[in-house]
Amino acid sequence: MNPLNRSLISTASLLAFASFAAAQNSQPTEQSGSSLSGLLNNARYELGRGLTFRSLDGESSLTFGGQAQIGYSYAEDAGGNNSETSNWDANARLRMHGNSGAFTYFVQMDSAANANDAGSNLIDAWVGYKLADGINLRLGQQKMRSALSADTSMNDTDFETVTRSIATNAFAGARATGALVEGEAGMFNWHLGAMNAGTAGGLGGNQANDDTDMAVTAGFSVGNCGNSEAWSEGDLARSGSFSWIAGATLTQQNDDAGLGGDDTTVSTEYFGMKMGNGLAGQLELFQASGDDNTLLDATGANVQVSYTLAKSGDHQYGFVLRHSMIDVDAAADEVTETVVGINDYHHGHNLKTQLQLSQNDDGTNDNMSLDLLFTVVF
Repeated sequence: MNPLNRSLISTASLLAFASFAAAQNSQPTEQSGSSLSGLLNNARYELGRGLTFRSLDGESSLTFGGQAQIGYSYAEDAGGNNSETSNWDANARLRMHGNSGAFTYFVQMDSAANANDAGSNLIDAWVGYKLADGINLRLGQQKMRSALSADTSMNDTDFETVTRSIATNAFAGARATGALVEGEAGMFNWHLGAMNAGTAGGLGGNQANDDTDMAVTAGFSVGNCGNSEAWSEGDLARSGSFSWIAGATLTQQNDDAGLGGDDTTVSTEYFGMKMGNGLAGQLELFQASGDDNTLLDATGANVQVSYTLAKSGDHQYGFVLRHSMIDVDAAADEVTETVVGINDYHHGHNLKTQLQLSQNDDGTNDNMSLDLLFTVVF
């Protein structure tokens, strides 16, 4: 773990516990009793949200939570070698987040090594500060906003499919260490960021820069359901009201890794909707181009539709269809992926069982896979 990450975790931890000590000890003894009893009296646990402690004055909060996922995967003709693979897998995450006045913090650890950070278990570690009404600054390792399917939920669980699409994996999806300024005004949201490595182009690294050239990102969204990080796939609520989001993000890389040449530029446009009757859909378009190697320019797309039934007892069934493609100029054929899935939401995205069948075709090999995943967010 690099020194910046260690510093961020320490800072977040100090903010968390110092804020509670200050908030609790500021209360008169006759009103609150001991700090410990006051803290426990304000504790609340909720599935999917975790265990939350709040100060008596309501100015500070601290939440501990996590998730566990157990999955099975079967693949046929993987890699075009007429082979079959079958395996079970499991992982777990623990996280801590909260606020103290104008400060917010979020730390998330994974039980398995995270390829995005050279084997570290650290997923997220950032500290935020409210600059003004509707404008916030976040410093640290985080999602820097690159696509709807990549930004969705900080804990990476609010998805209708077991796996992310080939287009999302190629053009977006990685964390990065840097600074992000985000703002909102009514239905309009925007962000600006500078980071060590870009979140787009499948770079997947938080390596230190070898010079002063930072990757940068900028984007916006409009809609009545918050920004892309607040988006949750599927119309599980069936609220009877139409909700939607539309936006775009532009990321300028700072190295020659990824899909394009040096200083790759990746743009994303997206739209998502929920009809309020169980029907939902989303569309994403990706483009990547390099300054000095246009042969590696690429485009990609995701389209996803789903229908979720009304909940009956402990079960709420949902059905999803997704089609994705990647077209790289230097490749002879485009790569396509088609996914069909059935989900059983026992407690929304916080407790669910998912079954998915996928077909991947790169023009030469036609691979099939079956995935089963159980998720609990605690």
